[in-house]
Amino acid sequence: MIYVISIAKRYNHARIHYKDPRNRGIKGAKPVLGIYYLTEDWKLRFKNLSRLMVPYYRAILWKRKRFVCLECGGKFLCLVKKDTDNPACPNCGAL
Repeated sequence: MIYVISIAKRYNHARIHYKDPRNRGIKGAKPVLGIYYLTEDWKLRFKNLSRLMVPYYRAILWKRKRFVCLECGGKFLCLVKKDTDNPACPNCGAL
């Protein structure tokens, strides 16, 4: 399962189009629309996509939130779909 973190525009640099190292990042950078996502082993990746796929990926977007457990007082990061979601604490297991 992949966790889509954001939809963003970035630039493909010139190293794809030009072999001369002096041109890298200066000429030929093309704007590309894509998604940033986390894989199963929590590695951040980028994937190109078309403009027609943007509404689909916007619907499955995950948010990274910081929560504080009221029982043990511990802070933890968690991925949630909605702002109203309350995940269980990884330390004590309370909601």
